[in-house]
Amino acid sequence: MPISTRYLVRSTSAFLLIGFVALMAIVVMTFWLGERAQHYFEVVSEARDTRIAAVELRSAMQTAESSQRGFIITGNEIYLGPYQTAKVQSQRHLVALEKLLPPSSAASATLDRLTEIFRVKFDEFDRTIELKRDKQDEQVLAIVRTNSGKALTDEANVFFSGVIGQADSQLTAGIAEQRANTEWLRLVSGIGALIIVAVAGGATYGVARYTKELRSTRDEVNALNSALEDRVARRTADLAQSRDRAEMLLSEVNHRVANSLSLVSSLVSLQSKALVDKTAKDALAETQDRILAISLVHKRLYSSANARSVDLKEYLTGLLEHLRTSLRSQTHGVNLSWKIDAIELGTDATITLGVVITELVTNAFKYAYPDGVGEVRVRLMKRDDAQIEIVVEDDGVGRAEGAPAKGTGVGTKIVNAMCASLGSQIDYGHRQPGTAARLAFSSDFVRGGTAH
Repeated sequence: MPISTRYLVRSTSAFLLIGFVALMAIVVMTFWLGERAQHYFEVVSEARDTRIAAVELRSAMQTAESSQRGFIITGNEIYLGPYQTAKVQSQRHLVALEKLLPPSSAASATLDRLTEIFRVKFDEFDRTIELKRDKQDEQVLAIVRTNSGKALTDEANVFFSGVIGQADSQLTAGIAEQRANTEWLRLVSGIGALIIVAVAGGATYGVARYTKELRSTRDEVNALNSALEDRVARRTADLAQSRDRAEMLLSEVNHRVANSLSLVSSLVSLQSKALVDKTAKDALAETQDRILAISLVHKRLYSSANARSVDLKEYLTGLLEHLRTSLRSQTHGVNLSWKIDAIELGTDATITLGVVITELVTNAFKYAYPDGVGEVRVRLMKRDDAQIEIVVEDDGVGRAEGAPAKGTGVGTKIVNAMCASLGSQIDYGHRQPGTAARLAFSSDFVRGGTAH
């Protein structure tokens, strides 16, 4: 029977669940045994420290007693060399033993008795040493013959044997527990490993069988895809032809629009020549420049392989060259220069930008230099903050703060409306001397974007 995807998913999930449970069992057992091992490690460490403290305490007492016996027998002070050190060590080991023994009434009684034994013993040591130094050997011998020191030593050894024996028992029990834990961990790990291997084998078998059936299905799908690919190829070719025809039509439309705008510009020029009034002639000349700014965009579009965006450097260079030629025929002493970065802009935004630059350059030529001599500069760049900035500046008489627009004011209205469509506004900065008209808008208009 073929294996369905649902069956494969369910069976694989079941195998993975079993393997996960086995793995979690190993992890939990390992964690539990680790906790127990840590506990018994602490117990063993405490028992070991207790045993060491008891042994060191007994050894210090024996050292002190040997030093005292040697001195009272020989009278040689050299035997008292280790005495004070052994006495200090005894006090330190006794304190350590008090901290290590478990808090209980029996342990407290044992410690109290040991403390008393050590106090009495060292009092006897100190007394006999002083008597020996005073040459009172008979009193020293009388104290020794009482055998009270030996009785106290024997009693202390009984306590030491009990503490050491209990510590040894704890050490033995801890080692036995560690061995048992190791056996449990080995058993659980072995069973878990067998379960995981079985789960991996079952999952592998299911996947291998499912893969074999997928290969068979794939061959059938490939046969169907061959026919479908032929149909897609034919449809793609038809779409490519349709796209080429659409691009040709768009290019033809741009060509005809450019020709129509050129015709309109020519008609405006003829009308301007027929007029006598200078104001009317200037207004028609400005209108002709605006029409030219729009027509140049369409000329670039039908002469370019890309009919959706315009290379600003190429377009504005042609526009500014035309403005320099036409405006210098009116003001021979004013020069126009520019610096344009290579940026692509959408069609609508390019038209808007061309009209704005035309208005700003025309105004600078007309009003910045009343004596007819000076320079107008145009810069277009892309800033680090992804904004496109246009600056038209001059070194002329400047623009008075709050003063009304010169002329009819139509150009100012056109500039403000065009800047608003770019989501920005014109900023007139005062230079010393001159004026800098600055416009910045978002680079969202770059590469095919449109003005909103």
